[in-house]
Amino acid sequence: MRLNFKSTFQITRAERIIDANEIHTYFQTNFPAKIIEFWQYFEEVAFESGVIIYGFDVAKERNVLYEVSAYAPDYILIGDDGGGQGIFLKKNSGDLDVYYQDLGALSSSFYSLDIDLFSWLENNPTIGEEDCDPDELDGIKVYVLSRPNSTNTFIVAVRKYLHLNCSINDIREKLEDVPFLLAKDIPLMRYRETINELNQKYNCLEVRNAKNEVLIRPVKRRRVNCKSGYV
Repeated sequence: MRLNFKSTFQITRAERIIDANEIHTYFQTNFPAKIIEFWQYFEEVAFESGVIIYGFDVAKERNVLYEVSAYAPDYILIGDDGGGQGIFLKKNSGDLDVYYQDLGALSSSFYSLDIDLFSWLENNPTIGEEDCDPDELDGIKVYVLSRPNSTNTFIVAVRKYLHLNCSINDIREKLEDVPFLLAKDIPLMRYRETINELNQKYNCLEVRNAKNEVLIRPVKRRRVNCKSGYV
């Protein structure tokens, strides 16, 4: 397969034979021939911008990890931007248009780059602030949905990494009555990766934008007795 990558960091060749039937069967969709050829040839392609496009076997693992079939059944995760944004193709669309969404907010509406995957890959692929909905860039609210296992370390971590002014005792008291609003009006582009990292460890933070749409949620939601609605 010949592709004219203008910038790549690392290319890993596929180590096993993958046929089209295996791909179609696993993802329950029909793919254009070019992505099948890509998966037959590449195991992974990483770009200087941080964008990584997965090979077929890695794509299978990541779709399971992020429960894409449950939260976004019309899409398939094929890569990420290295900063928490997943890169997707739409099932049964007949094209290879690129879609993206935060990997912690897969039940929200997806955004389109309005470009074919391979045209994008051949022109220094990136997802920057100019590609994001303005409602996601600032004014977000961060909620604690459930009480984390390591309460003390959680309190220290969120105060430090989200630059909160509230006291340790204030957060500890609020943890007795979850969910609660932890922070508001902070820029998502600045804190997105931090919140995702906190969720990997404590699995209890949810982010909503000005439209009250969920942008980031715990990797696997814990069952909690929530109040009706958020403040």
